[in-house]
Amino acid sequence: MNHKSWICALFLSLAALAPVAAREAAKDRQPSPDSIKRYVFTAESFAAVQRELEKRELVATEPFLAPTSDQSTVVTLKGHNGFPIPHLVDNVRGQFHVYGLFRRPQHPVGLAPYQVQQVVFNTKSPQVSPVGTLTIPRGKGPFAAVVLLAGSGAHTRDAGMSLHKTLWVLADHLTRMGIVVLRYDKRGVGLTGGQAHPHSTINDYADDALGAVRFLAQQRSVDPTKIGLIGHSEGGTVAALVAGTAPTEVRFVAMMAGMGLSGIHLKSLQDAVERRAEGMPDELVVANQKQEFELFEIAASPRDHGQALAAMQTATKALPDDVKKLLEIPPEGPPDEAFDGLLTPWFRHFIGIDTSAILERVRVPLLAMIGEKDMQVPAKENLTAIRQALARSGNRQATVLELPGLNHNFQTAKSGRAFEYLLIEETVAPSAMQTLTRWVLGVVR
Repeated sequence: MNHKSWICALFLSLAALAPVAAREAAKDRQPSPDSIKRYVFTAESFAAVQRELEKRELVATEPFLAPTSDQSTVVTLKGHNGFPIPHLVDNVRGQFHVYGLFRRPQHPVGLAPYQVQQVVFNTKSPQVSPVGTLTIPRGKGPFAAVVLLAGSGAHTRDAGMSLHKTLWVLADHLTRMGIVVLRYDKRGVGLTGGQAHPHSTINDYADDALGAVRFLAQQRSVDPTKIGLIGHSEGGTVAALVAGTAPTEVRFVAMMAGMGLSGIHLKSLQDAVERRAEGMPDELVVANQKQEFELFEIAASPRDHGQALAAMQTATKALPDDVKKLLEIPPEGPPDEAFDGLLTPWFRHFIGIDTSAILERVRVPLLAMIGEKDMQVPAKENLTAIRQALARSGNRQATVLELPGLNHNFQTAKSGRAFEYLLIEETVAPSAMQTLTRWVLGVVR
């Protein structure tokens, strides 16, 4: 999710602040210890704070007074998107600094009730050497084990999306349930070497995941016959890819919001769903889809970079004038850099993925679950495609689920749109973690 999306989401509504407040409102108040403090703006007076909040269209859910010098107060501000967000107003030597406070109550705190070990393991590319965290339950092993795989993008081992440490929360839950967990920084991120997204591809990430499986198999605490992969979003596709090529080493796979459609069809659907949610007229949605699909096909072709760029320019310039006008494409065509995002190694590989072929090679137990409100990997279309691929392969060890009320990150959501990820306090719905854990424990029992 980009910076603009969540900053816009944060400041979506205000009327007038009530002038009367109880005395207690002016007392020094500090944020809760599980809050992340995000700087918003600074004002020279409390009146200027009120004007700025009004300008940003944020409304206080309760009256509040100006904090005295070197004191602070917490006030909840609400926008028309319906999300109440606590804010800290901090008076530092007469200047008022305002911060958004984002609670993350599921982030682990304090001493863990299990062993935590920092590790480095080998992969096919010696310069990569992924660095990660291994968590081992207390008690007598050996235990079942999983590798957690993050979705697309340059993620650390915690998969910090929208100030949520999703993979850390999952690892903590799974380890408490008696499962060894390995999670690691992706290529070129954190302490891991190699080229970061978008200069690495799904095949690269699959090599790293297989290296992680083999590292787990060497551990005294791990039962090598009970090692699986759990992947979120693109990580689910990586998990299926590895399981299909190394079925004797990967004994089960869980795809959390993993795609069933091909890369090109998923990308086209994603864009259309988001545009309709933004209120774009259907005529314009369809026109964008048609124009972009041609560009996606070029990106997926074997042309080299220069040939693909030239083909994209030619295709765009050949559009009818009325379509160019509708899509706001200049008559001379867009500059070359407009196509950069379509020509990265990651995108060109992703857009050409035949997900069905990957899933048809999976012979081990597989769990596929997608949230009902997922707008990045829409549940209906992708779960249908997953079921069809597994039926063709004859895999009778598959469980395919749609989880009610959850978004792409398995948070309990209102709309499922990406701007909500930051605003929702829940990192992963307990129901999703319970479903996942129950399935894993059932497979390895």
